[in-house]
Parts: sequence; structure tokens; C-alpha cells
Amino acid sequence: MQITSRFGPMVAASLLGVAAVITSINTGRADESTVRPEAAVSPMQRVADARAKAAAENPDGTDRVYGGNQAEKGAYPFQVALLTTSRLDPNPASQANAQFCGGSLIAPNWVLTAAHCLNDKGKPISPDAVTVLTGATELSEGKRHKVLQVIVNEGYSEQTLDNDLGLLRLEDSADAPTIKLTHETTPDTGKTTVTGWGKMQDGTFPTTLMVADLDLEPNKACNTGIKAIYAHDLKAALGDLSHRMRYSEKGIDAAANAIAADMNDPLTNNMICAGTTTGVRDACNGDSGGPLFMTGANGPVQVGIVSWGEGPADGTAACGHKDAYGIYTRLANYTGWVEAKMKTPAPAPEKPKVGLGTAQKPKTP
Repeated sequence: MQITSRFGPMVAASLLGVAAVITSINTGRADESTVRPEAAVSPMQRVADARAKAAAENPDGTDRVYGGNQAEKGAYPFQVALLTTSRLDPNPASQANAQFCGGSLIAPNWVLTAAHCLNDKGKPISPDAVTVLTGATELSEGKRHKVLQVIVNEGYSEQTLDNDLGLLRLEDSADAPTIKLTHETTPDTGKTTVTGWGKMQDGTFPTTLMVADLDLEPNKACNTGIKAIYAHDLKAALGDLSHRMRYSEKGIDAAANAIAADMNDPLTNNMICAGTTTGVRDACNGDSGGPLFMTGANGPVQVGIVSWGEGPADGTAACGHKDAYGIYTRLANYTGWVEAKMKTPAPAPEKPKVGLGTAQKPKTP
């Protein structure tokens, strides 16, 4: 392959530097190299571990999500928390460290959330691995519900996070109010709101539900901002190798810009772009699966699901960055899928498995 014929000598050396960096990053983890970070490690482990670590390191952290505020008690009754069942004990205080994703109650027995919250190593999690908490503003309150069925959208991609939505069927009906789902095309501009218990600016995780107002943006804004982040990371990686390979800043800029111009758009038409230009308000780790909604005369209507975000490699989190915004699943494209799944019959309860401690009467000839 003759790179120099297209880009020139300095750019060619820079591109070789990129290849070297990418090779070193992917060595030893080829199976994960094409999987988005949000999907590489299940939030059940990743977020819950981060919550515990942050609480231990900063016990006096303040409840301030990226530019958001504490929600008033009972203001968003459709918001639910997904809890890792194995981290729970009878004490309600255990619910805070078990929280790993959000969701929305869309019917008494149904919770809508993100597919990447329900997937682990390429497979849906077991229903008994997750517990749903309803009616909570503080994570130490609310009612726990067992999950009967986990449904992940059939088109969900761990590589692109396209079709990032799923459903949880509850064993018993929740008595909390539900939220309506949009049946209209979501506009490119307008005011929206996101809620959740995700990571805050100081690196800690709240126990009180947080709320932030965001602006809808055209997908082009997210695509441009994210590509700029990728170009920034490329330049940093090339800069680390420039002394060894002896190419200039001009070569670094030319190579990074050429690669950035050749990138596919990170967003698909199944995604929504929302946030602020400055990045001061955003969803973050632990908010995944929660609702993005618009409020009108008839109350809140959910238009999106917290899906993913992007930040520079040298940042502390993939959220709250200038011109990066946040990415949400576009619900208007999936109302038919959601309604069809909710009409399916509930699975039959599993039969007890024969094993140690289970006596069976022997068959008579």
C-alpha cells in the first residue's frame, strides 16, 4: 500500500504512528477492540464498582450532576432505578451502591431502558440479576420489584450502540405513575429534560435523583463535536511518537485531519443529540437507560433513552465536554417495537431443577 501517493511524506509517517498506537492499544484485547466502552463491561459491574469507589474516596461529595439540580420528592414518579440484585440486602441503604442504570415505567408491569444496561458479554442478563426500584427520589426509599423477563432489541449493536433499548417485564404491578411515549417525530431543536442518579462533576454519585434541562440539537452537531474529539486524540497519540519518528506538528495536524475527514458519522438516524454547547449540563455514567422527555400541556412525554457519550482520552469521563453533547436512543423509531413486545404473553415460570436436596420418587416398572 503506497500511502505517500495520497498524503505526502510527513502525513505518511504520522499515519504509521497512528497504526503503531492502535496496534499497541489493541494488543491483548482483540475481542473488545470494536466494542463501545459502554458495552465492553456491563454497567452492572462497572457503575456499581465506580459508585462504591467514589463513596469511599469522597464521602462528602455534593449532589450536583453536570449542571443539574436535585429533583423535588415525587416530581418524576416514572423514573426507576435498576439495581444489581447480588449487591442488595434487606437494608434499604444497600440500594444506593447497587444502582447501575436508570429506566422509565411505561406501564404497571413494564420498564423501558437501554439495551447496554441489559447486556453482558454479548448476551441478555438473567431476570434475577436485576431488581427494579420504583417510587424513589432518594435511593434509600421506594419499592423493589422482581423481574420476570429481560428483552433486548434484536438489532442492538455493541459496536455502534445503534438500537440501544430494551424492556423489563415485572413480576408484579408497580403502583407508581407511568410516562407516555412519543408517537411524533422528535424535532432537531427544543427543550428537553433528563433525570438520573449518574456521576456528578466532582466524581461522586448522588443518592438523590438529579434533573437537568437540555437543548435538542441536530445530529450534525453531535457528529461534528465527536469527530473533533477523535481528531484531538489522534493528535495527542501522534505527538507522543513524533520525537521518535521525527515528523513535525504540520504532519500531525495533516494526518489527524485527513483521518477525521474520512470518519463515518458516529450517530445513526436512530439517535438523538441533546445537551449544551458548553457541556455544563449532561447525562453521565449511571444515568444510562433513563428517560429524556419533553413537557407539554398534557405532561411529560418521553422522546429518548440515555445511551452514550464521548470525551477526550485524557478526560475523566465521557460527559460534560464542550460541543460533545449526549446521545440518546430516538424513541419515535421504536414505538411499534415497544407496543408489540408488551403484547407478547408472559413466559411460563421456570420449573424447579432436579438437583441435590431434591427428592424424586423412583418410577415403578
